[in-house]
Amino acid sequence: MSLRYRKHIRLPDHDYMRGVYFVTTCTYWRKQVFGRIIGTGADARMELTDVGRIVDECWRIIPDHFPHVCLHEMQVMPDHLHAIIELNGVSDNGTVSATPWVATTDAVDGLRKMAKGPARGSLAAIIGAFKSETTRRVNRLNGTPGRSLWQPNYHERVIREYNGERGRIGQYIAENPMHWR
Repeated sequence: MSLRYRKHIRLPDHDYMRGVYFVTTCTYWRKQVFGRIIGTGADARMELTDVGRIVDECWRIIPDHFPHVCLHEMQVMPDHLHAIIELNGVSDNGTVSATPWVATTDAVDGLRKMAKGPARGSLAAIIGAFKSETTRRVNRLNGTPGRSLWQPNYHERVIREYNGERGRIGQYIAENPMHWR
């Protein structure tokens, strides 16, 4: 059996511990499980299902688990989530405190265990923890252990403040329901 190669889409020299990002993550097979759009035009709004409410709640409590994060605009759509997230780096000692979403780092014989995966407190670690927690809660709600909720990976764009990009992206997120198919 051959291993599938998945292209790395992150910038190789970028510090994903700080900065402002426009993030989009989609459901597995783009299944519309988060809700539906009610109304049209300027009156369009998202009506969340129980699954959509879990996603909304888990996104909003990210700063409780990652104190260096500030959340800005966010919109849950039927099959994806758009958000602006700001990372202000980690604590002075280079760590993120442990919470139920962030495991502790143990010392073994005076050496720090090296975890595989993204750096603790990085954008990838935050999105990974969010997707893992929402999947766990949704599977518990539906009685579907092991079922995927999200597509692998996510899309992010570094937001540059100097040219008004943040305002345009925020407006795009806010108006997303009125432009739904």
